Amino acid sequence: MNYVTFTYLLNLLVYVMYFFGKGGSETDVTLTDYIVSAVMSLLLILAGYLNAKQDKTYRSALWMFFINALFFVMSGVFDQFGNNFNILSTSGGDSFIFTLALIIYNSYLFPLIVTLDRSGFALVLPVLLSFILPSLGYWIGKVISSKNSV
Repeated sequence: MNYVTFTYLLNLLVYVMYFFGKGGSETDVTLTDYIVSAVMSLLLILAGYLNAKQDKTYRSALWMFFINALFFVMSGVFDQFGNNFNILSTSGGDSFIFTLALIIYNSYLFPLIVTLDRSGFALVLPVLLSFILPSLGYWIGKVISSKNSV
């Protein structure tokens, strides 16, 4: 079982239950939103750790990073080529479907995405964190398991 994939699916479920169920505007971000997001991020670190403890390869912790990178690249390709290339767009050259998939797939970062809305970093952040968080947990797990085996 790949714990990182399972945690991403669990984070999506928590996102649907918590963030869609809360009242107020989508741009109203509270301290509780950041706490829920931080807990879900810690779960990704734990998932990387569990992958390392089960002696899975490093690539197993990066599976979600590869999917995020694909969404990000496809979003950029569709924006670049516009009407000539993008049959999935809702308005001309926008890559609406892939951008939406990137944001929903990384729903645990919703408060940060809302905060960084007007910058390009709102789309880069999920890709970076999908690499950093599971990798951090994986390498912590490798270090701890190597110390325990000696």
